[in-house]
Amino acid sequence: MTEQSLAQRTFVLVACTGAGAVDLLELDAGSGALKPLARTEGLPGVAALALGPQGTAYAACNGGGTDGSGPRAVALSLDPTGAVAQGAARDLPASACFVALGPDGRSLFSASYGDGRLDRVPLPGANSGKSARYDTGANTHCVAFSPDGRFVYATSLGDDRVSWFKADDDGATRADDGAITPSGSVAAQRGSGPRYLRLNKAGDRAYVVHELTGEIAVYARDAESGGLELLQRISAVEGLGLAPGPVRSASTPDPGTGVVWAADLRLTPDDRFLYTTERSTSTISGFAVKDDGTLEFVSRTSTEAQPCGSAIDPSGRFLLVCGEASDHISSYWIGDDGRLTPGARSETSAGPLAIECCRVM
Repeated sequence: MTEQSLAQRTFVLVACTGAGAVDLLELDAGSGALKPLARTEGLPGVAALALGPQGTAYAACNGGGTDGSGPRAVALSLDPTGAVAQGAARDLPASACFVALGPDGRSLFSASYGDGRLDRVPLPGANSGKSARYDTGANTHCVAFSPDGRFVYATSLGDDRVSWFKADDDGATRADDGAITPSGSVAAQRGSGPRYLRLNKAGDRAYVVHELTGEIAVYARDAESGGLELLQRISAVEGLGLAPGPVRSASTPDPGTGVVWAADLRLTPDDRFLYTTERSTSTISGFAVKDDGTLEFVSRTSTEAQPCGSAIDPSGRFLLVCGEASDHISSYWIGDDGRLTPGARSETSAGPLAIECCRVM
């Protein structure tokens, strides 16, 4: 295989919680076909993935830390040939539902839904990097960074709040327990449950999907202060006949399929289209992003059962969605108008929960 053909390969990583494994597949950039390549096992409770530079990924595992008990992050090295090597691990302060590489490239940010906290830790195997905890609120669900790396954003699903913090926390205000307090925050509608936040490339718009109501909020963002101002609320579940959902936990009863259970949110690389998944009805809703950053509904597409995770390939041609209850992943062509056309489907290990997509040179 030539160096050029290797450089063009697109890899898809899938965190499969039920199997305690990360699957590696290859996406054919021409046809959308999905080819299983490798499976990395021994990752109990793997629930989230973060991409790093030079073909490194970080898997957040909620069972089996370095001492045999607590949560941990594990480095996975990807090779252009499709091989995966499990590397260093680092214990995490709390269970993780979302992880992301920090703006400094030396730290990992870990959001904990169960413990209601956001933590920054050095990367697995790194000897340097700051540790910190952020005062984010109940059921913290994700972390996102401004394009210039100056601000960190986090959602609190349980407190209906989006908060932001300065990434350089020297001299930051801290609570009595040592947690860094927000530079600012905005309140979401009560009972809406802000889940995932994504920023556009320009950094002047932020998009938040709400797990309990299925609404997407569009915010204008001030680059200097990091502040957010609401521009639009638009429903991704209109016409589906769903009631607002509850805040879920291991101790609450299953509310059934008649309530909203929104999940992922993704923007195409060119910021033209936005997609969000809904687990109760196993659907994807697509929106066009207008010139002012607000959204216009395009279409709804049936997909894998209980679609928790999604990703868009680096070319922006394909949306990938995995079904936590189907143990499969599907690819969809993204049309010029944002509508989706089914591409291919492949089996995964049990309980696929999160997807990341990359090219390894």
